[in-house]
Parts: sequence; structure tokens; C-alpha cells
Amino acid sequence: MLKKIAFATAMIASMGTAHAYQAEINAAYEKTDLDNSEGIDTFSIGGKYYLNGVNSKNHPLAEAAFLDKASNIGLAYANASTDDEGYELEIDTIGINGEFFIPNSQFYFAGSINRAEVTVETDFFKESEDNTGYAFEAGYLPINGLLLAAGVSKENIDAAQASKKGFINSFSTAAALDDETAFTLRAKYVTLIGNHFANFEASTAMGDETAYGVAADLYLDPTLSVGVLINDATLEDFDTVFSVRAQKFFSPAIAAGLNYTTTDGADSFGINGTFRF
Repeated sequence: MLKKIAFATAMIASMGTAHAYQAEINAAYEKTDLDNSEGIDTFSIGGKYYLNGVNSKNHPLAEAAFLDKASNIGLAYANASTDDEGYELEIDTIGINGEFFIPNSQFYFAGSINRAEVTVETDFFKESEDNTGYAFEAGYLPINGLLLAAGVSKENIDAAQASKKGFINSFSTAAALDDETAFTLRAKYVTLIGNHFANFEASTAMGDETAYGVAADLYLDPTLSVGVLINDATLEDFDTVFSVRAQKFFSPAIAAGLNYTTTDGADSFGINGTFRF
């Protein structure tokens, strides 16, 4: 009997530390305060389905899918709107995205297609414009935890990135590139430094103008991270965007995050949640 109890306890403990999941849902809200404006409210929701179960054992929970090389497909939707007296702006974007780690190799492919509609209404006119944008990239992982990728994008207001990075970061970068076709480069590296994992990211998109950004996150433990994000562009009068962020997993399946973003004339406060199953 004691052996059976010990075996059952070990099995339960093993299951409890494996934390496998096959899908996740993310939702976020952000309030952006602008000078001389009522501000912008941004709502976003998205989900991913992983082609194989993700094992988060021995990983920071936020980086489990990346470190496990988990191929996935996803959908996302974001809405940003303002309702000033005599002036209304609304941006709707919906998209599909995917990441594919080629089995038994170090190669990686990713892409997204997003349809965006921008509507401006005043007391005198109403104008709406829509477009379909895209981004595709190919990458290579020379060592575990390091991804180097290159690709191309055009007019891509990415709904999934709006949920992850917030309104100012996502839409200011898209505005800097305007309707140009851009060549993109990206690197991501998750590594153990001392007793803590850390995540480092860098990206650039080069058209007539160049947009670029860097980010870093420190995992104080597998469930808790704090990080910074900086975006800039060569566009004249483009102001550097600074962000700080934090995320906490209260269980392997449930997480909440906070972020604050600031640039000249604008400040954003955001909250987000993640549910895995």
C-alpha cells in the first residue's frame, strides 16, 4: 500500500511540474492619454493553437513555447478608438499568424496577414480606408534559445503585436513605415544568466525610413518577469518610445501583466491576461 501511495504521489508531482498545454488565449486593454485629446482606448484579443503540446517544465512559463520550438497558428483582433468632441478615430485590425519550427532541423518560418480599417469622422465628413498587410520571415536557430530571422513586410498593422506591445509601439512603427515594403531583421535570445533566465530581442524594418527596437526581460523566477522595450525610427519628428512591463503567472495556466509606455505627448497604461489549456 505504501508503495502504491508513493507511486501515485510521484505521478501527480510529475504531472504538476510538466505543465503541458496546447492552446492559449490572450486579452488586453490599454488606455492612451494624448495631449489635447480625450485619449485612445485599445482592446485586443487573440489565441494560438499549438500543433503539439507545449512542455513548460524547466522553462520560464512565458518562454515555454519558444524554447520548446512549438509550431502554432493564431488569430487576433484589435480595436483602437477615440471619441473627442467633433472628432472620432477608430482603427480595426484582424489577422491570422503562424510560426513553424521545421522538425529535426534548426530552421524556422513565420508569417502574418492582417486586414485593417481606419475610420475618421468629424462634424463635416466621414472617411474610411482599409488595406491588407503582410509580414513573412525565415529564420535559423544556431544554438538553443537563439533565433535569427529575416523577412519582408508591407502595410502590416499586426493585431497580435498590438496585443503584445500596445497601441503606441504597434501603430507608431506602422505609421513610420507608411505603405512601404520593408526588409526586416529580428533576433531573439533566451538564456540563463547566473540563476535567472533573461530574454533579449532586437528588430528592424528598413524601407525609405527605418524603424527599430530593442527589448529585454528578466525572469526573477519561472513565473515572474520584468522588462523594458524601446522603439525608434529615422522618420523626422518621430519620438522615441519607452515601455516597461511585468508579467506574473499565478498558475501554469493563468497569467496577468501590466505595462506602461511613454513618448512625447502620449502615455499609456495597459493590463493583459493569458489563459492556457
